[in-house]
Amino acid sequence: MPERDPPASTVTPPALLRVAHVRRVHGVRGEVRVQRLGGDSGRFAAGTVLLDERDHRSLTITSSRPLDGDDMLLAFAELPTREEVATLHGNYLCVAPSQARPLGEDEWFVWQLIGLHAVGDDGEALGVVHDVEEQPSSDVIVVRDGTVERRYPLVREWVRRVDLAEGVVVVTPWPEADES
Repeated sequence: MPERDPPASTVTPPALLRVAHVRRVHGVRGEVRVQRLGGDSGRFAAGTVLLDERDHRSLTITSSRPLDGDDMLLAFAELPTREEVATLHGNYLCVAPSQARPLGEDEWFVWQLIGLHAVGDDGEALGVVHDVEEQPSSDVIVVRDGTVERRYPLVREWVRRVDLAEGVVVVTPWPEADES
């Protein structure tokens, strides 16, 4: 059996984890409309400190209101006016990995999946997870074996098991079409 790289669970987490994307300024009271990036609206409670990814400013939430879908309205103590909060437009709001929300069963951060060894149901080596692409219906893992890339929807039908401790993702491969 070929020697494997260390499991992905030993990979150093990124310096910051994105928790929201600032869509636009809302109203005249210094609020922004953000899209939550995972988790529920409760993680944006008053007093929570987020980091502005671009400028690394600490921002303390003073109020939050959930909207439809994944959107929320947030206001910050450090940016009380419409003009000040407008500087966040298009930016990401982040937390340190130590402040990440607890994950449920069958949940992972994207950075944890990169570098996992992909194997088929029968244990055959398929390559290494090189990327995770966001798609409308589900995320897709990109498995690279040399110069060949294959994509698998990150749903139970195709991705059977993720084991961070072992550094393995078990997928159900499908026959590839002949490219002749």
